[in-house]
Parts: sequence; structure tokens; C-alpha cells
Amino acid sequence: MTEPLQQRWSNALMDTYGVPRLALVRGEGAVVTDADGKQYLDLLAGIAVNILGHAHPAIVEAVTAQLSTLGHTSNLYATEPGIALAEQLLAHLGAHGASGATGDVHGRVFLCNSGTEANEAAFKLARATGRPNIIAAENAFHGRTMGALALTGQPAKRAPFEPMPPGVSHVPYGDIEALDRAVDADTAAVFLEPIMGRAASSCRPTATWPRPGRSPRTAARCWSSTRCRPGSAAPAGSTRTRRSGSCRT
Repeated sequence: MTEPLQQRWSNALMDTYGVPRLALVRGEGAVVTDADGKQYLDLLAGIAVNILGHAHPAIVEAVTAQLSTLGHTSNLYATEPGIALAEQLLAHLGAHGASGATGDVHGRVFLCNSGTEANEAAFKLARATGRPNIIAAENAFHGRTMGALALTGQPAKRAPFEPMPPGVSHVPYGDIEALDRAVDADTAAVFLEPIMGRAASSCRPTATWPRPGRSPRTAARCWSSTRCRPGSAAPAGSTRTRRSGSCRT
């Protein structure tokens, strides 16, 4: 039943998000069942991970086939499924070299475990340009590790862990003029969410989105478009980073 599982949870796990009110034991499609046999319509979908539903036959078949052939090998070795996934992502993003052909490649993939880790990697790539500053949006959420937390435009989430990594500033979401004013010669990257998942799923019309290269000051900067939860068609942990000017991403 639910109560014994909650007690075991309290004894074994950190109380980071509070004791869960539900203890789920199984799922099928969009329906999950708790330890007391009560069923729920799962609109959270594992925070957009289970977008095809629980126990989807195609996923079960694919995972079973892979694990019966080769399990996790770390990132120290090449595997065909990992390469195929990277090629498909490049093709989806319209990057050159996506078919595996040799020659000029304008995109490469870094596979990671979460959106937070993807943002940490993008943070490091931006710093590799030699420029010290990064711009993000107010109320944005980019993760809870230190670099991603510095990008997160929610002071209440940053305050308990300050000081943050330096060089990050925030501008009002959707304010192109404020963004233009903030970008200067020391700006390495701009991080933006098409839909702000932790700010009531806020979004802005396409016309209010900045375009890389629209002004001389923003032409040679990295632009990182991060996808978290709502409206996401990208795999969990993916970050699309756009190449602009001389910045290599």
C-alpha cells in the first residue's frame, strides 16, 4: 500500500521535493496505477519523457532487443545505435554532415542525461570562446547544477547556493531591445527557452524572438535554444545550439 512505501521513501531518500503523495506501481499507455490500486490519467508523462505512454510495445521491444545484444558501455566506446541517434538528431536540426558523409561538418552531438547537463555543456562551450559573459532570460529555468542554476532567472532558486558562477546576466523575456542592449563584445552566448516551462509555460510570438545576426553586436554570438518540458518534440536532455558568426558549437 501507499503508506508503507512513503515511510520507506522517507527513511531512504533525501527530502528534496517533499514526500510524494502517490506511490505508483505500474502504467499502461496514459494510465498509471498507485499502490492502492487507484488509477490516474498521467498528464505529466514523466516530465515529457514518456510521451508515447507507459509500456509502449515498440519501446519495450527496442529496449529488450538492445539489452539482449549490448548494454551500457559508457562514452569511451563507439556503438552503432549511438552514432545513428546522433545522425538522426543532426538531420532533424538540418545540420550538414548528418548522413555520415565525410567533409565539412557544421554540427556534432553531445549525448547526455538531462536538460541540466546539456545546459552545463553549452555553458562550457560558450566560455571556450574566451568571452566571459552569458545572457539568459528573467524567470527562465535551465537546471539546478551550478552553471545551469546561474542561467536560471529565478532569484529564489539561486539564493540558497550563492555565490553563482560569475558573468551571467538576465533580461526580460521577449524584450529584444533589452537583449540588444545587454549584448556587447564580452558576450559569449545567449540562452533562451521557446516555452518557459517553469514560468507558467509562458511563450512569446515568433515576432518577438531575436534573430542571430539582426545587429552587428549579436551577429557573432552563440545562441542556445533550450527545450525543457511543454511543447517539446526533442529527446530529454537535448539542446539545440545555433552557430552564428565565428562561434563553434
